[in-house]
Amino acid sequence: MSVVVLGIVIFYFLLMFAIGYWANTRTKSAKEFLVAGQTLGFFVMAIATFSSIQSGFGMIGHTANTYAWGIQAIVAAALLVPLSFALSWFLLGARLYRIARQHDVYSIPDVIRVRYPNRSAHVAMSVAMFVGSVAYMTAQVTAMGVIVGIIFDTSVTVGAVIGSVVVAAYTIAGGMLAAVWTDLVQGLLMIAMSIATFFVATSSVGGWSSMLRKIEQYDAGWLHLDATQPVTWVLGFVFLAVLGTAAQPQLVTKFLMLRSASELRWGALVASVAYAVTTLFALSIGLAMRALTAEGRAPELSNIDNTTTWFLDNMTAPVFAGFVMAGLLAAIMSSASSFITIGASSLTRDLVSSLGRTLHRDLLWGRLASAFVVLCSLLFALYLTQVVFLLGAIGWAAFAAAMFAPIVLGIYWKRATGLATTVTIAFGIVANLALTVLTSEEVITLPTYLQAGGLVIALGLLLFVALSVAFPSDGSRRYFDRVYAAPEEEPRDPLRATTPAPLDS
Repeated sequence: MSVVVLGIVIFYFLLMFAIGYWANTRTKSAKEFLVAGQTLGFFVMAIATFSSIQSGFGMIGHTANTYAWGIQAIVAAALLVPLSFALSWFLLGARLYRIARQHDVYSIPDVIRVRYPNRSAHVAMSVAMFVGSVAYMTAQVTAMGVIVGIIFDTSVTVGAVIGSVVVAAYTIAGGMLAAVWTDLVQGLLMIAMSIATFFVATSSVGGWSSMLRKIEQYDAGWLHLDATQPVTWVLGFVFLAVLGTAAQPQLVTKFLMLRSASELRWGALVASVAYAVTTLFALSIGLAMRALTAEGRAPELSNIDNTTTWFLDNMTAPVFAGFVMAGLLAAIMSSASSFITIGASSLTRDLVSSLGRTLHRDLLWGRLASAFVVLCSLLFALYLTQVVFLLGAIGWAAFAAAMFAPIVLGIYWKRATGLATTVTIAFGIVANLALTVLTSEEVITLPTYLQAGGLVIALGLLLFVALSVAFPSDGSRRYFDRVYAAPEEEPRDPLRATTPAPLDS
């Protein structure tokens, strides 16, 4: 990469450090560290939400899938995802904001704690949040290693270490306050990069109309909804993408950070439009590469993951490639910073409190736990390749299957139970992991019309409802009333009747 490209990326790193330093001066308690002091306005929250969802996988992975599958990849994994922001805002926004303000709630496991009487449900969600956060971080560390390695002309290992140190530094310094404000900058960079890339990519093959015409002449199937995957599989992926996005902790947690309920009004629209704009990146490069292949100007790629890097290396100027690399790095880091803080919270606040204990000096422990999350992810990414594979399996579908029913149904349905929550969380993680391992090792083969992630989510929802109906709980019904009661009206909480024993710091 040229000196100009290195300068762009170094400036980007320095800007992240500056935001981390500023956030550090504002972070004096666990409330600032874990939920940004509950001070977010709608614009910062909306951009931070979309950018933490639109990860490096979303940018690079969707580009590769568009190149391989055609237009159906965008329909399945991107086009309808903006609907999930509206779904999440409509179903969760106002209720989670109210719960956060009335019950000192800073995290998803905190929501489980005040909604269900079962301690096991609180423990299960705390463990799921930590495992899922490390899994996501491991994937982001691996992606950072590749991108930073290309930019600085070094190995993937060194690139992963550099990227991890940068994102860890500003997140540990400023916690979620640093995460959401860096997400704002990163999200705006991703939007600008996606718009610019759309025009550059389509221009490389004579414009949008010319590109589609060349693809149609080469193979018209690439422009059909059922090009390479059955329509039922595409619909299953849409189900996974929409419900999965609505139940992702890096999105749901943002509702706990708002400064007022009025901030919910325009958030869904801003987040949806911003996400939709960034899908132009995958759409344009994926289809442009297919048109270039039809013209004979690009080879048929044996590894579709190289779609983005081949295009940038061969079809764009070095300065523009550096600008895009910075945008891709922003996409990766925006997801990583949120999961560092979520993972730290799951250890220091959620798991400890679910076991009936408390921590003194919780801000210090939060920062130490953040470093631990990053260290685990870095070690898994660099040295334990089989663990990377296993953790990668506990991803999007597992979070959706574990969270959607206990959170979304739980805050609306009085009959939802803690037992159903515990079992559904375990099922979401274990079933997704087992299904991924068994299919990859060819022990079992799923029909082509089934999408595995969507299947796990659907089964998780059915399991949650069935267990709640079959094993009703009067305690869960009383807790439902407690969730929305004014503080002075709250009934006595049997799980909190005894003051937890403090843990020495």
